[in-house]
Amino acid sequence: MQETMELKQRIQELMSLLEAFKQLNSNIEIEDVFQDILLQMVNVLGAEAGTLWVLDNGREVIQAVAVHGESASKVLHIEMAKGEGIVGQVVASGVEQLIGDASVHPQWANRVDSTSGFVTKSMITVPLAAKGHVLGALQLLNKTGGGLFSGQDMRIALALASQSALALHNSQMFDEVSRMLLSMIRTLAKILDARDPYTAGHSERVAQYSLAIAQRTGMDGHECEELYRAALLHDIGKIGIADDVLRKPAKLTRKEYEDIKLHTVIGAGILSNMEPKAAMANAIATARSHHERLDGSGYPDALKGEDIPLFARIVGIADAFDAMTTARSYSKGLPLREAAAELIRCKDTLFDAALVNAFIEVLEESDYQVGKGFGEITMGYGL
Repeated sequence: MQETMELKQRIQELMSLLEAFKQLNSNIEIEDVFQDILLQMVNVLGAEAGTLWVLDNGREVIQAVAVHGESASKVLHIEMAKGEGIVGQVVASGVEQLIGDASVHPQWANRVDSTSGFVTKSMITVPLAAKGHVLGALQLLNKTGGGLFSGQDMRIALALASQSALALHNSQMFDEVSRMLLSMIRTLAKILDARDPYTAGHSERVAQYSLAIAQRTGMDGHECEELYRAALLHDIGKIGIADDVLRKPAKLTRKEYEDIKLHTVIGAGILSNMEPKAAMANAIATARSHHERLDGSGYPDALKGEDIPLFARIVGIADAFDAMTTARSYSKGLPLREAAAELIRCKDTLFDAALVNAFIEVLEESDYQVGKGFGEITMGYGL
């Protein structure tokens, strides 16, 4: 009978681990991965509270990046030196610890309890190690029901930690690649803008305005990041426009204007050569269609209404606003409020009314202060 009960318990533990592993592999966004790792550990092992610590190798500190339990908000983002306290020792040594009474342990750093008001009794602390490197540690506090964590709990924690570390490693790699991609796109946009002294910073401003519109209309974080990148690249086709046309200090002739309109087609062609193509679809559509207008008067395809891709409709508003407010040799540029009034005047004819309204709301709330911080992008942990 006892053996049957133990077998059932073991099967249940394995089923819990399997479900936890499936959940851990369902996300790649780093903030979601942090929370998933911690919640799976807390739920499977039955802990009152838990903390996920990640190592910052550059500064030799560990930071609480996910917290579950009472007073979690007070603990989140606490930093400790690598080697400080029990969790710091586990990160430094890569060796797990099972502690029955933390209060009498010589390495116990009471700083977290004193900050949160939580009373730690027993704990499990396991390292998160992948590819031969310790990335951080998981700390589980107080077994629910008043008991103590057992050796079996530790074995389950180590199994979960192994899978969690791989999920964390993959997510960190994804985050680094995303940062690198954004950095490269920003650099490319700056190089492009530098060709025309009158439009310096144009791509970044358009990206910020576009992001502000997207955030106000409720786009999720992933869509906002994708839109931001697409907006930075919206004028990439101007790389194919001759300098004497692009940098002409006077108004363009009809022929020159027709030439510069080709930047939409050229840009879409350039981005179409990038892989993976599915990831570039919105950027391609935005580069091609950001000069389309609701009434069909735009170019290059004379699209109307919702036939114009959403990203292109957003970037079109941001691009027009920045063009109106940018000084040139033949134009001082409109004050921000006058440019906003022009957008309002052109609602439902040239520009999507709902998107214009969203942009105007953001401008008014910021009192037309559109400098640093307006439409800020936050990609991944710590950016």
